[in-house]
Amino acid sequence: MNDLPKEYPFVQIYAQHKPRQPALVKANTEGLCVLLNAIVTALAYKDNNGTAEVFCGDAEAYEVIVKVVNTHDELSPLPYQNSQQ
Repeated sequence: MNDLPKEYPFVQIYAQHKPRQPALVKANTEGLCVLLNAIVTALAYKDNNGTAEVFCGDAEAYEVIVKVVNTHDELSPLPYQNSQQ
């Protein structure tokens, strides 16, 4: 595993694998702050997505995109529905 300084925003998001299973977000303080800023940006500028650039557990960089939706249809497809097909 690669070691990055603790100031780097670490976030790992675990999706649901079946209905009613909890989703899990693991993050350090910096990661939660970057994620919070992405959420605030998505709420403030609804025509744009909020974006957080973070690192996962193996120190690989990736993007978390936060998008405001208004209907259930916009949430589809659900992660656990894709794996059952």
